[in-house]
Amino acid sequence: MINAPFELAHDDNSPIDMVEEFAESKGWVFIRHDSDTMDIVLPGQKAKFDVAMEWQEEFSALLFACSLPIEISEANYEMAVQALEQINQNLWLGHFDLSNKNKYPTFRHTFLLRMIPSGIAIDLIADAFEIALAECNRFYSTFQLAQAGDVRIHDDLNAAVFETIGEA
Repeated sequence: MINAPFELAHDDNSPIDMVEEFAESKGWVFIRHDSDTMDIVLPGQKAKFDVAMEWQEEFSALLFACSLPIEISEANYEMAVQALEQINQNLWLGHFDLSNKNKYPTFRHTFLLRMIPSGIAIDLIADAFEIALAECNRFYSTFQLAQAGDVRIHDDLNAAVFETIGEA
C-alpha cells in the first residue's frame, strides 16, 4: 500500500523535495533532474510505470504524469483515443491522454498547492500515487489491446469500467 503514514523531515520543503523524501521512504527508484523536476519508477502489478513530476512555482502547481510502457502505433491511434474517451468519462480524479508524441497512455493530474501546508500536500501527493497506480493497473490490458489493434478492447473496457453496487 502506497498510502502508509509518512512524516516529512522538514515542513518547509518544496513539493519536489517532499516527493523525493516520499520516494526514498518507499524504496522507489528515482532521478532528480533539478530543483523542479524528477522521474520515479513506480512498481505496478502489471508493469513498472514512469512518473514524471514538475513543480511550477509561478502557479503553485505540481504536475503529475504516470506513463504506461505501451506504445500505440499510428495505425491503432484511433482505437486508443476511443478507449481514452470512455475511460476518462469514468475517472473522478485525473485523466488519461496519449503523451510522448501521441504514443504512450499517460495518467495525469495537476495539484494546485497554494497555501496548502506541506503535511497535507504530501498526503494529497501520496493519494495521487495510489490512484494513478490503481488506474494504470486497471486499464493496462485495455491499452495492450489498443496497441495490438484487437477488437476485444470493447469487452475489456466494459469489464474495466463496470461498477458493482452492494455486497455479495
